[in-house]
Amino acid sequence: STFYSYDNINKDAEIIQVELEPTAIGRFFPVAMGIWGDAATVARQLRETNTNLKNKAAVEAWTAQLKADRAAYLDKRDADADTGTHPIQPSGLFKELRAALPKDAAVTMDAGTLCLQATDALNYWQPPSLFTPLDFGLVGFSFACGLGIKVARPERPVVSLMGDGGFGMTISEFSTAVAYNINTVTLVMNNQCWGAEKAYQRDFFGERYIGADIASPPFDKVAELYGGAGFRVDRIGEVGEAVAAALNCGKPAVVDIQVDPAALYSFRRDSFKHRGS
Repeated sequence: STFYSYDNINKDAEIIQVELEPTAIGRFFPVAMGIWGDAATVARQLRETNTNLKNKAAVEAWTAQLKADRAAYLDKRDADADTGTHPIQPSGLFKELRAALPKDAAVTMDAGTLCLQATDALNYWQPPSLFTPLDFGLVGFSFACGLGIKVARPERPVVSLMGDGGFGMTISEFSTAVAYNINTVTLVMNNQCWGAEKAYQRDFFGERYIGADIASPPFDKVAELYGGAGFRVDRIGEVGEAVAAALNCGKPAVVDIQVDPAALYSFRRDSFKHRGS
């Protein structure tokens, strides 16, 4: 793990860390056991060893419960998705994308709260399928990453999710995609603001908004001016058709999806505990 807090790890957990780089073992968290080796090789060896476990029945029961809990969670995720509200809500958008994205898609994410939500809200079928900067805060990463993946794996559809701010920072590289026929699909979740910053200003700074709103050109039209394909989505029912058209157009494509500017979420609330809630 490269996280620096126990937000995502139980403090009482006994950690087994598998690393190719031995100096990384126990670097951030104390470990009960460190294994110096390749993760895929170690996982295969552990699976083969499982046949000799004395408590195999308990392990199988735990696994069955995990699968049942996961299935229940996924059913609830679909049931809770807001597909009936206009403007488009993130949960509804992600449900539509789960149905629209092909199973062999490679998905790249950007920094920002919409992409952080999407990381857990989409499905990933064929590894490697998810490419994300996580906590590194690399705004604009997703589009450039998608170009690299498409060049490396041209047979796979590549879909890059970004906010309007992130795509605005890297849009000039769309000319590179057009010039070299790097046919990725960029989904711009356009909420007309820096969502993370605006959420923090709303929740912790008395709604004093400074530099939080963004005025962007119509990204679908900009894509067409570059020589690519552009699509605009205003309503949730248009998502599937637009994504399918972008995937099949034979050009670098942008889908400009209008997301509710008020659908803001504060992820790192711990960073502002000193300001109260």
